[in-house]
Amino acid sequence: MRPVVFLHFFFFTSLSLSLFQSDMLSIIPFDVLSLQFGFTSLFRFNRFLRIDSFNEFSDRLESVMTKAYIWRVARTICYLLFLLHLNGCIYYVASDYLGLGSSKWTYDGKGSAYLRCYYFATRTLINIGGLPEPHSVFEITFQMVNFFVGVFVFSSLIGQMRDVIGAATAGQTYFRASMDGCVAYMNTNHIPKVVQQRVRTWYNYTWDAQGMLDEGELLDRMPLVMKTAIAVDINLATFQKIDLFKGCDNQMLIDMLLRLKSIIYLPGDFVVKKGDIGKEMYIIKAGAVQVVGGPDNSIVFVTLKAGCVFGEISLLQSSANGGNRRTANVKAHGFANLFVLEKKDLFDILVHYPESQKVLARKGRKLMKAKGPAAAKAEEDKKKAVTLFGPRPPTPKFLRAFGTGKGGFLEKLRAAAATEQQK
Repeated sequence: MRPVVFLHFFFFTSLSLSLFQSDMLSIIPFDVLSLQFGFTSLFRFNRFLRIDSFNEFSDRLESVMTKAYIWRVARTICYLLFLLHLNGCIYYVASDYLGLGSSKWTYDGKGSAYLRCYYFATRTLINIGGLPEPHSVFEITFQMVNFFVGVFVFSSLIGQMRDVIGAATAGQTYFRASMDGCVAYMNTNHIPKVVQQRVRTWYNYTWDAQGMLDEGELLDRMPLVMKTAIAVDINLATFQKIDLFKGCDNQMLIDMLLRLKSIIYLPGDFVVKKGDIGKEMYIIKAGAVQVVGGPDNSIVFVTLKAGCVFGEISLLQSSANGGNRRTANVKAHGFANLFVLEKKDLFDILVHYPESQKVLARKGRKLMKAKGPAAAKAEEDKKKAVTLFGPRPPTPKFLRAFGTGKGGFLEKLRAAAATEQQK
């Protein structure tokens, strides 16, 4: 009864103690009592008080590991090995109680006691078979309990291992299923092979770049506070460096961060085309884009890299008289990951920040003024191109007499016909 009372005492004590107190109790050297009473494992039982420290260590390690499932698998394997160790120790105690070598079922005392008992425990828990048959009531009872516990423990650990591996590969399984479904759809509708290859490239690059197909789907599952904290930590510093948003309210920038959508473009994809209606503005998260023009868009005017903004002119200027049309062609230079902010979302945000609205309006006018001289020069060049062959000569008087102008012959005929119809 004394060992049982001892175990209960340490169990309930560990529940009521703080982590520091339990750690202090766990290092008390009760082993020195072996010098007086002989060695017994109960003198080391206070080491089990460190179980809380182990759990805390496990949680912290999972939080900092990129692939936490590796530690979960290793921890489950350690649990299995430890349970086999306990079973081997219990088997040795049972054999010692009956007498070492007293029957074929008990340990005979030869060789390495730990290795032989551990081997017996492994075969028992995994139910491999080939074990010596028990004969006495104690041996049969012990073996039956061992079999039942082995089935329960082993199946639980295997199930836990399956869940850990399944959770670790759930994202990749979803990615493969999505890509296979898209490929099957394209084959059914006889999509050209070139397009199919670009779609596969997009899937593979998106998965390699961010480990998921849609970041927004993951963030939408979180509360707004956590979603905002993640968005601020990742992108707010980049937003504050953008000249267009300098001087704007920080809270407005945070609201914009929550409205952003991440899109990946393949090399050569056109992000915007000249003349299209501008409904979005773009912020380069990673990669680069090029502003192109000329015959076959072969002339590169400028290359924009991470942190740059484009498309804001079409977004900020008025849509009257077609004023919100794109003014240039922009295509991806290599793989490009862009943030997209729609015009509707921007205006919905600016309603609550009138001061920031004034700042953006002022910067929009400056951008238009900066663009003005270039536009005026282009218009002048256009007029010069029209007048390359000299001024248009005047119409001869004889033709003007029969023309449709005021006082012309055809005009007089129309007036006479109208008068006759009124009569």
